Amino acid sequence: MILVVADTLQTAQEVRRAAGPGARMADANGAFASFDPQVEAVVVACVGRVRPRQVDLLARFERERPWVPLVLVTDPDPELARQLLRVRVAKVVWFAELRTRLRPSLDAVRATWGLWKLAEAFERSALPSALGKALIHAVRRAADRPVRTVRKLAGDVGCAPVTLFKQFGARADGATTLSAFIAGLSVLRVYELRRSGLSWKGVVHRTEICRATIARRVRTWPGCTLGELERMAPDPLFGAFTAEHVRAILPAESDAVFDLDQK
Repeated sequence: MILVVADTLQTAQEVRRAAGPGARMADANGAFASFDPQVEAVVVACVGRVRPRQVDLLARFERERPWVPLVLVTDPDPELARQLLRVRVAKVVWFAELRTRLRPSLDAVRATWGLWKLAEAFERSALPSALGKALIHAVRRAADRPVRTVRKLAGDVGCAPVTLFKQFGARADGATTLSAFIAGLSVLRVYELRRSGLSWKGVVHRTEICRATIARRVRTWPGCTLGELERMAPDPLFGAFTAEHVRAILPAESDAVFDLDQK
């Protein structure tokens, strides 16, 4: 589902039509009062110059639903880059190109945004050098073609596998393992690709992981069948990955980045 928030009803209706089937409109207050976990992306539309209240709205979405990509629809403005310094949007689409660019932009960001946000959080953390470099690489690779083993990950970043095992283990303290983290990333990528409309044959080709291995990993985490995985909403799945495989290895000050259950 795509959620459209605009400064006027007419604008919201225009953007909703361009976003395609399944898009629904909400005002700024309603968007947070009963946020549907099925929402896959939010479009904030503003005719003319982006005003402080729209920037505040974008910042609140980023803070409270960090896995949900934000697309801003507005008009060209030389001040726009400065206005968006404190928020991060996945895409900016001009009103003049609304009908041709909005839907492709939404399809693109829905397929990778959650993993890119996770990589950014690791970049901002104070993890040991080798581990931080490896986790950032693993997450960024997962947004395209996941790393399949710890040995391959270690080779990619130029360190010994034992170094990664030790540094990860010291952080996780038994809560999870590096192998489980890597397998979980591949499950997230499979999930995103399927939700973007790709066939199973296409998923196997893109990830280079056979369907039997995918099914085995999904049974291990999150503990379901492939069909059940496809029916899951994004927030519960990414929230579970965060709780089980991420929070234990991040410094305490990074927890707020991943508190997906906050209301």
